[in-house]
Amino acid sequence: MTNNFKEKLGQGGFGSVYKGSLRNKRDVAIKILNSTKGDGQDFINEVANMGKIHHVNVVQLIGFVAERSKQAL
Repeated sequence: MTNNFKEKLGQGGFGSVYKGSLRNKRDVAIKILNSTKGDGQDFINEVANMGKIHHVNVVQLIGFVAERSKQAL
């Protein structure tokens, strides 16, 4: 999906963004979040809010991963 995270698109205060491709050849951006402390509620809130936003200038959320200390959008 990410070709071993070879193509980094950017980095910010919350994590790094990489180019990926789904099996159907659809290009995607994958944000790998920095490690967070706490119960992960901030991440869950972020996912819930992003799922509600639909705008031409905002990337659509199509999935997320939350496994122990690893979180990705």
